Amino acid sequence: MRSGTKWASALAVVGLIGLGIWHIEAASQAVLTRVYARPQHPLAITPSAQMVGAGHRLVRINGCSACHGAGDTGHVVLTGWLGTRLVAPNLTVLAHRLSTQQLAAAIRYGVKPDGRPLISMPAQRFLRESDADVAAMIAYLQSRPAKPDTAGSTRWGLIGRAMLATGLIPVAAAHLRPDERGPLNTPVAPLALGRYLTHTQCSACHGRHLSGEADVDSPDLRFSIKHYSLAAFESFFRTGIGQLGHGTSTMTPLIRRRFHLLTTAEVRAIYFYLNHSKAEG
Repeated sequence: MRSGTKWASALAVVGLIGLGIWHIEAASQAVLTRVYARPQHPLAITPSAQMVGAGHRLVRINGCSACHGAGDTGHVVLTGWLGTRLVAPNLTVLAHRLSTQQLAAAIRYGVKPDGRPLISMPAQRFLRESDADVAAMIAYLQSRPAKPDTAGSTRWGLIGRAMLATGLIPVAAAHLRPDERGPLNTPVAPLALGRYLTHTQCSACHGRHLSGEADVDSPDLRFSIKHYSLAAFESFFRTGIGQLGHGTSTMTPLIRRRFHLLTTAEVRAIYFYLNHSKAEG
């Protein structure tokens, strides 16, 4: 009798585990196959040398290679979770395989051509980019020859699926706010340009209101800016070295890889905006 009870208990546990795995599979599949709206905003792309050059700079400032790898030929973003292998795809191939509007939807809305989500694509930031900047980046990507893939494809194991099902892996397409779509043209006036740059670049780490994010230990920029003169702020964005004579573990590498490409006018615009942004906060 006891033996029968043990077998029954064991079967019950196995059944519960199986039910849990089935639920994870179903819930994660629902995340992966959900279709999102793809608003159409036709972009004017003229593959001139000037537009391609501007796009190259913007692709570097936006740090596309951090996820897509050196040369943007694909990169394994996450691996090792019982079979999960999350890959940022080969942009040099996609740039020729997808239409301009499909590329724009992927960049701005984080969706594939059929409307399914691109996992871990930071579209919430790119949504705020101007039509002109998105068009320039696409022009640059389309100007490059396709290169062999270096990362392969994404695979979902049990842990990865569990993280999808519980929302621990971000799906930007599910949280976008269409009213935050960027302007037609990149602003030129200093304060407007500063607002644009802080909300397309700085907000990724410092939050929507630039007040800092605890999970990445980023400070409130509207407070931090008080400690910088304009000259010191410009120097920081050129060297990665702050006013106290040392860098930071996060910002210094970003400056040296990406943000040193910001022009003097752009850095000054950020400085002036941060000094005036308390009224918005």
